[in-house]
Amino acid sequence: MQKFREQNRAILAEETGTIHKTADFRMALCYPSPYSVAMSSLGYQVIYRIVNEHKDFVCERAMLPERPQLWRRSRTPLFTMESETAVSNSDIIAFSVAFELELHGIFDVLELAGLSPFSNQRPEKTPPVLMGGPITLSNPLPLGPFADIVILGDAEVAIQQFLQTYLDAPSKTELLNRCAVLPGFWVPALHGERTSDTLKVTKDHVPAYAQIVTPRAELANMYLIEASRGCPRMCSFCVVRAEVSPMRGSEPKRVLDLIPDWAPRVGFVGAAVSDYEHIREIIAGVVAMGKGVGVSSLRADRLDEDLVGLLKQGGYRTLTVAADAPSERMRSKIMKGIRERHLVRAAELARWAGFHTLKMYMIIGLPGETQDDIDELLRLCRYLSKIAPLALTLSPFVPKLHTPLCDAPFAGIKMVENQIGSIRQALSGQVDVRAASARWAWVEYRLSQGGIDTGSAAYEAYRNGGSFGAWKQALDRCGHERSALDAAQRYALWSPDGLSRDSRPRPPKPPKRLPWTGFGIHNPAVDMVDNA
Repeated sequence: MQKFREQNRAILAEETGTIHKTADFRMALCYPSPYSVAMSSLGYQVIYRIVNEHKDFVCERAMLPERPQLWRRSRTPLFTMESETAVSNSDIIAFSVAFELELHGIFDVLELAGLSPFSNQRPEKTPPVLMGGPITLSNPLPLGPFADIVILGDAEVAIQQFLQTYLDAPSKTELLNRCAVLPGFWVPALHGERTSDTLKVTKDHVPAYAQIVTPRAELANMYLIEASRGCPRMCSFCVVRAEVSPMRGSEPKRVLDLIPDWAPRVGFVGAAVSDYEHIREIIAGVVAMGKGVGVSSLRADRLDEDLVGLLKQGGYRTLTVAADAPSERMRSKIMKGIRERHLVRAAELARWAGFHTLKMYMIIGLPGETQDDIDELLRLCRYLSKIAPLALTLSPFVPKLHTPLCDAPFAGIKMVENQIGSIRQALSGQVDVRAASARWAWVEYRLSQGGIDTGSAAYEAYRNGGSFGAWKQALDRCGHERSALDAAQRYALWSPDGLSRDSRPRPPKPPKRLPWTGFGIHNPAVDMVDNA
């Protein structure tokens, strides 16, 4: 146990902005991934600060340990970072959950704290478990077996309502009853799969900004700011178009005044950073302060020499854009709005600015995708790689609820693996090709489309070792599929235009669920880590 405490104190010693306080009630704010990921989550940091601003509460952090098995072997209860208090001795346990595969981390954290992951197995005297986060943008139902309460919508408002309700409620049971009637709250034990409307903050709550800067984050020594929230675009695959729109931005002075003198670097995060009307003015202001700059991925059609030049002055090294479909035809079908000329221009600007890499995100396995589309991608990548060094990141398409493509099928593990393999082979020696796992994309698909029962299946997979085989067996057993057809057959039902069906039977749509949002702030690490 002493070794874990020493490691914790070494981490704290490197942080700037840590809050130490005492109060009548303690919230353990947990993150189901390791420290480096947690501290790159702006949403997690925002909740940490807001709770600590309440005079009656202290908020302390706890994360999934890098090696949970060592904690188990030593029988060390998971403790909070700031006071090293056992998580189970907190008054409230809260989680910010980014995506479906972090369910595994939730189980680890709760069990290391000595608590059952299942809410119905935790006694009345145990702390209430509150959950939220980006996972709820599309489908929070897999959290149902484990959360006592889930916040729906932007949490800047909801978390304050929750804290006051906690103070007013005489018992845990009464807390659940009172939260159940609040807008933007889901109490699984009382609501089942019924949902509530979401909460959205006004423009007055933007910008959101970080509390802590640390060299151990994936975005090392970077002060994170969300200068605008929402997205004006209408991409068919993306939940942001419906769940956190309209776009809300801040005045430049308000953003720049937030940046502390001690912050060496500033990272601007959000769903549509380059669509924020003042982004050039703000980056210029940061550069004038002598600080480094980072941004999450940029729209290729918004790039010009002015913006790219400012990024270069701010120490930017990798220009990141999202094409999101392999051909002009497919980008048009999913309403991406990016043309080949925009991507070519991005490569030219990357070379002009002296960036070491142009990084391009690509989704494969979209409905209606053909070999002609992949051939067009290969041709484009070869062309771009002659202009600037190119890194291509492939992600299997995972349909999300509350999008126009929500009932599209997953392309199938073998199909996606074969496609990734053929792209790697065709571009070998010319393009740095990286790809997400087709198997884990399938698990994400099953969870993102599932109900409360898929949460229980996830725990079964966890208890059986957490391998892909364990996940597949558990998810297949829970009877999620909306059609008796297998993935490849369902994929074939989609017509070549990628959006409409032919005359054959259409798999039934999932039950209608109202939109959900979590803490409303995206984790920027995936887009910005190359410039960290």
